[in-house]
Amino acid sequence: MIAIRHAITTDARELAELVAAFPTPTPPDAHAFSHALEAKLSDSRSCLLVAEEDGGRLMGYVAGHCHDTFYAGGQTAWVDEILVVEPARSRGIGKRLMQAFEAWAHARKCVLVSLATRGAAGFYGRLGYESKAAYYKKYLSPP
Repeated sequence: MIAIRHAITTDARELAELVAAFPTPTPPDAHAFSHALEAKLSDSRSCLLVAEEDGGRLMGYVAGHCHDTFYAGGQTAWVDEILVVEPARSRGIGKRLMQAFEAWAHARKCVLVSLATRGAAGFYGRLGYESKAAYYKKYLSPP
């Protein structure tokens, strides 16, 4: 059985292992991870949900936030990242994480949930998401 719940401070070690598995060219070091975790857990506009298997093992997470926008006519929730560990994929965990994120966004009166992806377009399409724009990014040098 998998439970979806909000992350808590004591999830830090296991969550760091999940974050390390996220496919990114800029993985966080221990300090950056700790700083980001603290910021997310203390910010009411941030959402960090985990999928926990019976026995307490984390199988995945979704992280995002809500912010005011002009283009959507209200608040938009943005999914920053979502990950389900490889052996647990195709068991509905990602879908449940997204549904919980959408419920969180709806409770905050968000009118839109957005995210950027290429590799998981089929997954999001099955959840009712539509591709509407190209996504561009530019990494900035550290301050």
